[in-house]
Amino acid sequence: MSQSGFSPVPRRSVSDEVFAELRDAVLTGRFAPGDSLPPERELAASFAVNRHAVREALQRLQLAGFVRVVHGGGTTVLDVRSTAGLDLLAHLARSGDGLDPMILRDGLEMRRCIGIEASRLAATRAAEPARASVVAAAAAYGCPDIDDADRDFWLAVVEASGNLTFRLALNSLVHAIDGSPDVMDALLAGDRADLLPHAPLAEAIATGDAAEAARLADAILTQAVDVWASLTDDGRTLDPMTKGA
Repeated sequence: MSQSGFSPVPRRSVSDEVFAELRDAVLTGRFAPGDSLPPERELAASFAVNRHAVREALQRLQLAGFVRVVHGGGTTVLDVRSTAGLDLLAHLARSGDGLDPMILRDGLEMRRCIGIEASRLAATRAAEPARASVVAAAAAYGCPDIDDADRDFWLAVVEASGNLTFRLALNSLVHAIDGSPDVMDALLAGDRADLLPHAPLAEAIATGDAAEAARLADAILTQAVDVWASLTDDGRTLDPMTKGA
């Protein structure tokens, strides 16, 4: 153990690598819903790993809603749109192909819906300390020593709403954003630059004006949806790095 009291961090495990390869194979359509994955023995030989690593990866895939493992009956690929949770967004962002443009649009629309209702609820039922946290978070936009004022602001709003499911959904969206930083930097540039100031929204929450809070949140969060539309070709492609974003 080092002098700091921490132990060395282990490198990425073999089962992590197998999980990522199989996850990407499902997400890219190499294995379609209803298909059977190769047997454990064959997968172990293909990956040049032991069967324990393959079994562990398959168990993780099953927990994530990608496959169904039947003891003695093989592993069947599931339709992740019907079986996976919001964590699928993070998996899509980490896959080899990244996030599909339409998935990006859907995520931005969900972000807008959560933000609008969270703002309304925060204005309606937040305690005074939570309202003050929202106001302080809005004041942090433009501060050079704060790296992610936009993320901090919406986390404060969602916390103030008191809705746990909103927070869990926002966590999944944040993981997806972190998985596609270049694209998300372009889509969220206006939000992060406080192009439509967040201070009036914070003030509406602080004073309990739920309707105004929802209206302002809608305007702010629609920015990214509009940028997405301006950077896509009917939803088929999204290349903000080559379109002057």
